[in-house]
Amino acid sequence: MALYSARGLWHFLDSPEILATTSKLGFGWHGLDMQHGLWSEARIISVLATAPGGNIAVRLRSGSYADIGFALDAGAAHIIVPMVNTAEEAREAADAARYAPHGARSWGPMSALFGEPVLTPQEANDRLHLSVMIESAEGLENLQAILGVAGINSVFVGPVDLAMSLGTDVDSLLAAKDSPLAFIAKTCHDRRIEVGAFAGSPSRASAFEALGYDWVATATDMGLLKAGAAQALES
Repeated sequence: MALYSARGLWHFLDSPEILATTSKLGFGWHGLDMQHGLWSEARIISVLATAPGGNIAVRLRSGSYADIGFALDAGAAHIIVPMVNTAEEAREAADAARYAPHGARSWGPMSALFGEPVLTPQEANDRLHLSVMIESAEGLENLQAILGVAGINSVFVGPVDLAMSLGTDVDSLLAAKDSPLAFIAKTCHDRRIEVGAFAGSPSRASAFEALGYDWVATATDMGLLKAGAAQALES
């Protein structure tokens, strides 16, 4: 069974209100972007304490022990770690994300601060979904080794950075006969690992789906606002 229904919404704006509204519009999942968006630690804590669980992914600022631990302590069940280029970096992320004996995560769930139930270490380990981002030529070259790391649940592709690293652009990557994007999808599926990607538009989402991607960010909150404004201003 797929982690999410295919099409999700990517949130750059740190707005619990936008998240609450769009969560009722049929998107299969929602990505909260701490790396390139406006989401602060305080906003992440607030929204994870109140938002429906199960379909929210948090893209971290980095794969550091501190950033991974914060998001999980705040209640994230799915974290996306950016710029994973080597098996060693993937191993460090997996180690930081799980409690012993499967990792070295430090105990400190924030739900206890709100009087909410606290998951046991085993329950927390079992519910975690860890995605690593492939978004560089180095990460692409090391994909097989990265997928061999225990504790990696899925891959999430950052096509803009990947295209720049390869000296091309996203649309050319999608259209290429022997596309690295198709190679990533096939390699992941051969390992029985799901693969997602940031598409940013319905047309690119369809292109990723045609290559076999399981779940894609098909639009952004800013994109929806701009499209709505343009439609409202049409004469």
